[in-house]
Amino acid sequence: MIGDGFLGVDSWQNFLTYPSAEGVLMDVHQYQIFSDQELNRTQDEHIQFACSLIPQWANFSSANLWTIMGEWSAASTDCALWLNGRGVGSRWDGTLQGDPTTQVHGLCDDLTGSSATFSSDYKTFLRKYWEVQSVIGDSVQGNIWWTWKAENADEWDYSKGLQGGWIPQDPTERLYPNICG
Repeated sequence: MIGDGFLGVDSWQNFLTYPSAEGVLMDVHQYQIFSDQELNRTQDEHIQFACSLIPQWANFSSANLWTIMGEWSAASTDCALWLNGRGVGSRWDGTLQGDPTTQVHGLCDDLTGSSATFSSDYKTFLRKYWEVQSVIGDSVQGNIWWTWKAENADEWDYSKGLQGGWIPQDPTERLYPNICG
């Protein structure tokens, strides 16, 4: 397994193609939270962007290397405690230390931590975002969710997503089967 180096699959076209790369797998991570440009997206724009990856990744995986979405979550902010490093804050609320250019996108309240504070609208978004990213994984050779349990960020926690209903018990179940059109 090799990673795309966060360069995107287009940077790896015709690299290690069959037969020289038989058994090689490209690991691509699908997060939209580590830049102001990504954080400026609305919830609908996060979903639309994820939808836009499907043809590109599917084409790459069929013509180049087997491809998996090697890490993903339902998070659309970097609010999770210590996500950017211990004690350095987040871009979302403007507390990221060491980056004076970071914008304030909003408050982290009710977007991370205990899902007991998540609104029904936010849980609906988490479900839609989960589904579209599952479709990405279905369009390539699979996906790997990060992580089964998170200490204090339920939007990253698969077990809490199952309990909260934004991750279905049957991962093939779709409430929004036409989410990408």
